[in-house]
Amino acid sequence: MTATSKVARASAVIALALATMWLFWPSTLGGGTTYINTFGTSMEPGFRTGDLAVLSRAGSYSVGEVVAYRSESLDTVVMHRIVAADAEGFVTQGDNNDWLDEDRPTQEEILGRLFVRIPQGGKALEAISSPSVLSLVGVASALVLAAGRRKRGGHRARALRRRLPALRTPSVSLSSVSLPSFSVPSFSVPSVQLPRVPRGSLTVLVRARSRQVALTAAAVALVAALGAGALVVVPGTETVEEPLTVTQQGRFSYAGTAERGTTYPDGTVATGDTVWTRLSTGLTVSYEDTVTGPDLAGLQGALRLDVTVQAADGWSTYLGSGPVVGFTDGVATASVDVDAARAAEVLARHYAEVGVSGSTATLTVTPTVALSGTVRGTAFEAGSPAGLDFALDPTALRLAGDPETVLRTLTPTSVPVTTVGPRSFDVLALSVPIGVARGAVLAVLALALLVAAVGTVLGRAGRGDAADEFLVRHADRIVPVNGLAAGGTVIDVSDADSLRRVAERFDTVVLHHAGPDEDVFAVRDVDATYRFVVPGGAERRGRPPVPSRERRPVPDEDLTAPLPQVGLRGLLA
Repeated sequence: MTATSKVARASAVIALALATMWLFWPSTLGGGTTYINTFGTSMEPGFRTGDLAVLSRAGSYSVGEVVAYRSESLDTVVMHRIVAADAEGFVTQGDNNDWLDEDRPTQEEILGRLFVRIPQGGKALEAISSPSVLSLVGVASALVLAAGRRKRGGHRARALRRRLPALRTPSVSLSSVSLPSFSVPSFSVPSVQLPRVPRGSLTVLVRARSRQVALTAAAVALVAALGAGALVVVPGTETVEEPLTVTQQGRFSYAGTAERGTTYPDGTVATGDTVWTRLSTGLTVSYEDTVTGPDLAGLQGALRLDVTVQAADGWSTYLGSGPVVGFTDGVATASVDVDAARAAEVLARHYAEVGVSGSTATLTVTPTVALSGTVRGTAFEAGSPAGLDFALDPTALRLAGDPETVLRTLTPTSVPVTTVGPRSFDVLALSVPIGVARGAVLAVLALALLVAAVGTVLGRAGRGDAADEFLVRHADRIVPVNGLAAGGTVIDVSDADSLRRVAERFDTVVLHHAGPDEDVFAVRDVDATYRFVVPGGAERRGRPPVPSRERRPVPDEDLTAPLPQVGLRGLLA
């Protein structure tokens, strides 16, 4: 992978992480997202006790949206639906309540509108946030951090490996160093010869990587197991209220007869024409109502047209109605005769009686509908459409408004239908069924367990003694050499971890020489060599490694005197 591709991948991961944090950062920490564990029955059946509601702030809120705000009267956070707005603020009401909320929250006081609903997510969140689960998550996090820490130490070591073959250590002569009850003579530091990397070192690297992968996979398996447990606790079905719409599409028309002449050449009045009362001899207004909706059944009802007139001063009167007609296959057409001259006469008498000068009014033809039926087994009753208005004066009857608009009506009736089906999770624009979620989490769990098992087996393959364990644990920092001669002041450390901390302090590598009788690990500084010896022999394999205090035969260039054992605390003091 090239450097450019690495940077691009890292940038994409960082951008995705930042976007996710920005989207779900809680408001309590300065973000714009509010999490509410719902309880009570005010929002049933859409919400039940134990559901988790995720709300996000918005620039504006409108009627019909579910929002949350802190109620001053109840001293708690309330999540209800906006049903209206007035000068004081928004008017909210619970879906299952028949009264309005006392509070009137303003836009600044609203915490956010509904973004995601997770059925029974609140109960799952409480279970996950319990002390026992949090302790398990802490263990998993520690394992992941430990794996990452081992991995970070390898970058500097790999760079040094590439440079070491070209280096030659100069010869250095140091005077003796006096230590309590020990004497360390001076000696020269010969050069270090690096061999080609044998196959065994590759095996050690593979085993080290396998352990890191196994730890990461174990952490993923733990998180997947917690998720699977939460999904098992959540019921597999849910009651969903789906609002379905029954629509009445209406169309007005009118026609009449009139005296032939310049105004009405063919002697007829058509829809959209002005009805001149002096020339018109008859006018009929008709209305066709068509009912549509999903899974309509048992549809029955009747339609009638009523005629009323209302004066400019607010007075109104009923003029008459047309015959009642029934719906057939969801369609009904009703008609009514309109006498414009009679309406003008009634209006004139009214103004004469009250002693007010006036001559205009509004004549309205109103459809009156009695309609009922069922939608997917849920009964409903439809309302009546809006009427058709005419402007009435002593000489004419004119449509009040644009004919393309006022002659057509659209009357929706919302029918809340309750169904029981498989539970799903609404995430952004996706709806994930619980079966798919469970299967995905179980697949991740199984794969993580398999990877952890394979990584554990590969990581433990080998001879298993102390030297081998040290090689595997710190493979990124160890450089194998053909020969290793001490140089400068030689200090034998007490354990492998102390030598590892010395290497980390100097940000250098650990040289390793695998001899027939012992494994020697060393860290070289400018004027000192820190050494850790693991004795060999079948009888010593697996025992805790300690530096030998006894004199033993060594080559001419090695030490000729006992070496002190110094712990890390004294070394770094």
